[in-house]
Amino acid sequence: MDERLRKKEEQNWLKCWIANDTTRKVLAQLADLGFKAFYNHIRQDIHAKHGILETTTCISCTDLSKQCLLCSEIGNQIWYHHRFKQAPVKGPSWRNTNITKWCTDSWELAKCYMPPTGYKDKASAGETDFNGIIGAIYNCTWMQKYFTDDLSQQNTNICTKVILTYV
Repeated sequence: MDERLRKKEEQNWLKCWIANDTTRKVLAQLADLGFKAFYNHIRQDIHAKHGILETTTCISCTDLSKQCLLCSEIGNQIWYHHRFKQAPVKGPSWRNTNITKWCTDSWELAKCYMPPTGYKDKASAGETDFNGIIGAIYNCTWMQKYFTDDLSQQNTNICTKVILTYV
């Protein structure tokens, strides 16, 4: 192992991996804080519109087609803030999320904005890979507030540049 790391090319690969991992950790922190704020925003909005207290929870809704008012409103907000809700075969990745945790776990909302497979079992930003995190940040329009780039400009913003780099 030591012999391989003495080669310049191997050292460069190691530096790239360290840079990628460091970037993922920083973006995971941003996503974690951002989606907690997003969740609080949604709960405040639901309280203002429907009088449902922010401490009210539901664990009985298990089906996206049959929801109480609280879970329905959370789902509507997830849909409303998805960048590609109007595109065919796009929109939230409902299969990634566990609806029974929508009232208690902000990361369940974040998973609706990730690519459609491979993220159902990711319980936190720390467990989520780079692609999932950048997808959640980019696909949730509410996260725009954390960027100076206009994320709606598809091919010129920082998120799409990163996504294209990793594809």
